[in-house]
Parts: sequence; structure tokens; C-alpha cells
Amino acid sequence: MRKIALWGVTALFAMGFAGAAMADDMAGAYGNTVVVTNAKGESYKLWIKDDGTFSGESAKGEKFTGKWALKDNNTKYCSIADLPADAPKDTPAPKESCSEFKGPHKAGDKWEQMDANNEKITVEIKAGM
Repeated sequence: MRKIALWGVTALFAMGFAGAAMADDMAGAYGNTVVVTNAKGESYKLWIKDDGTFSGESAKGEKFTGKWALKDNNTKYCSIADLPADAPKDTPAPKESCSEFKGPHKAGDKWEQMDANNEKITVEIKAGM
């Protein structure tokens, strides 16, 4: 289960997306599906909420949740996955990870960038949930 939590973190900190709204650089993600595809062709789906939380689904269909925030004057996207409820008692909590924030983006946008492990990914925002 720890692996699921880490997938969510890895996928999220790689993303740089935002909306056109000046007041909220993440507005373009709200109410939409963010698809992150790694170099192996594995895609993760993410649903970003305006309350600082997210949920997601790995390429294998495993669900995960967590929290996100923009930091350093909106130049970094940081996230931390929640530890699954069924994780073994001695499982360490996931740590926050940050990546470069590239934005703004909105539904229909697709771009390439590097993830937190310095590997190329493709990020796309698809309209709707």
C-alpha cells in the first residue's frame, strides 16, 4: 500500500498546471481530469480540488489521496500523499515532495516536462471528471 501513496506523490509533484484565473493558479485543474503519463507509458489520473486536496488513480487502478500546495511564490508545486488506511502500522508517512511549477494551463492543454525524478512525463488536462 505504501507504493500506492508514493505513486500519487510522484505523479503529482511532476505536474505544472494552472488556470487562467489570476487569483488561483490551479483553477484550470479544478473540475477536470489531469492525466500524467511517464516514459514507460503508464498513465495516472488526478483530480485536484480547490481545498488543497487531491485524489487519483494509478495506471493499475489503485486509488490514492493527498494534499497539495503551491509554494515559493507559485514557482513550486508540492504534494504529499495520504498513508492508506490499511497500511501496516510501522509504515512511515509519505514525505512532501516539490517540483517546478509550470503554468498556467487549462482543460485541453498538453505539455511535456520533467518529474521529481528528473524523468520526462507528459501532462494533459482533460475537461470534466
